[in-house]
Amino acid sequence: MVLAIVLAPMLAGWGMSVEHMGTEPLWKAAVISDTQTGQKEWLISIFNQLLDAEPDMVLHVGDTHFDWSDGFTIRALACLLRSKPGGLEFHLAPGNHDMDGDLLESHLRRAAIEGLFRTDRGITFKGSDYALKRVSEFVPNPILPPWNPEILDHPAWQGDITKKMLKKEYPDVLGCRYVFKRGGIRFIVCDWDYSREQTEWIRDIITRPDDSSVSIVLHHYHNVGQVSRYFKGLEGRHNVKLVLMGHDHSYDYEVRDGITYVRLAGIAHHERECDSLILNVYEDYLRLDRYVIPESVTFPAVLGPEPIWICPGRFAKYERPETAKRSWAYIGDTPVEKDVFYEQAK
Repeated sequence: MVLAIVLAPMLAGWGMSVEHMGTEPLWKAAVISDTQTGQKEWLISIFNQLLDAEPDMVLHVGDTHFDWSDGFTIRALACLLRSKPGGLEFHLAPGNHDMDGDLLESHLRRAAIEGLFRTDRGITFKGSDYALKRVSEFVPNPILPPWNPEILDHPAWQGDITKKMLKKEYPDVLGCRYVFKRGGIRFIVCDWDYSREQTEWIRDIITRPDDSSVSIVLHHYHNVGQVSRYFKGLEGRHNVKLVLMGHDHSYDYEVRDGITYVRLAGIAHHERECDSLILNVYEDYLRLDRYVIPESVTFPAVLGPEPIWICPGRFAKYERPETAKRSWAYIGDTPVEKDVFYEQAK
């Protein structure tokens, strides 16, 4: 009832009938950011809510921290991505903590291509110097499949690439960014920081003829004043309607020149507000719902959904792209936490 009361005026504002309410979306995408907490209860609560939403795809807008916090983050993600037969596809717009200078961290590249993730077997979050004390190693068997077909052949995502090799062999490749389409939506995955090169790349892409109904930009960097420069002077020449961001560990919502900028709070600190989003895709509109754990609570109960954005368009069913076949291995030597990660033997 609460959702219907909130949605009715929003739909009416777009000239849509309330008959849309109560219908199931064609498909859903989960959106997460800044998964940087050692508080297992907070992490489990958010991921269990995402599991309940039954998304078809997962979008992460940066700062994964998959290489620490006792592996709970990656096992929670693995549980989510394994929630449907064949697994969900996963897309990452790298954050500053996912980068090693100008190159994506090697453990993330290896995870993206081989499905191997490094987990922390040593000291977990103990303060600002935790990164200097951690002891990390690779889980010996695959936990996840390659993330998506778009990055399997992308030079900057290869596990054995070096900065020298990238510069010498692929001089035209700038960063990890790429573009993919699903169900009438074009997703533009950006490198973490704002740059002139990325500005030119985005402006070239969004002004080309395209058959997508709406474009959504995934960008960890959250400075709307700079990010909005990607689109300045191009009003009416592109279909970008939404930019999803992270980085600052606080929620923000801003509209400029017809584009909505949403910054997620992420799952970084239990003392702060934590959140996740679900993008619901219908035949003629998109709806973005927010789920929240309020700040400074003693028990991490997730509140929502709260509809925060609606956009009209023409959309289609989700079609899962072909991915490389992988053998799902039993993780026999990795501790399994109840409600976080379940694995079946071969």
